[in-house]
Amino acid sequence: MSDYDFKTKAITIAHKLLPELQNKEDSITEISGEKKSTIKNWLYANKRPPMGKRLTIADRFGVDANYLFEDAVFNLPITQFDESLKCYLVPKLALSQLTCLEQTEPMPVAERTIISLSPELLEHLESYQKTYCLVASGIHYEPFITAGDTLFFNSTAKHFKSNFCILVSDETQIVRMQQDGAIVSKDGDIIQPRKSDTLLPIIITMSSSYVTYAQ
Repeated sequence: MSDYDFKTKAITIAHKLLPELQNKEDSITEISGEKKSTIKNWLYANKRPPMGKRLTIADRFGVDANYLFEDAVFNLPITQFDESLKCYLVPKLALSQLTCLEQTEPMPVAERTIISLSPELLEHLESYQKTYCLVASGIHYEPFITAGDTLFFNSTAKHFKSNFCILVSDETQIVRMQQDGAIVSKDGDIIQPRKSDTLLPIIITMSSSYVTYAQ
């Protein structure tokens, strides 16, 4: 790593996330969930977390593991392919975090969802790493998308006509793309997104009994 190493990054991020905690040991312990003795090894003995823990720790700090532990440029937590599972580990967001995706501040991730992305679907994604998921509670689009469904979306996906998107705006909601390109709310209203709004194509809808892929 460069001189701007893991220890320095961890301290800087911890100050951003918990500015009220002046003690760096306390703030890093709080964020990482690790023991105080472990944190002291990171800070004073040039130790680093084992490989098996690095993704989880980077998620807690709200950044990509390659940024936190290597020389990569800053990035938020991104979808990772797990070679052992042959599946993708997708960051699970809260609804309030959707506006953070275009920012350059840490975005802590509490958990990931394991899923398989087919080769056919991957062809429609410019970058599978930009896949995220959330539970549709509060933005459901009955009867197609219910409050308990998990939605997988990707900002680099092709916009599939007659499929659904998350419209990130003053009032974030799910909308449907019509064949003619019109964008329709769940109440049937035609919506004209503003330049500042973001459309996030939904690529997979997962419920307890079915999985629906964008066509």
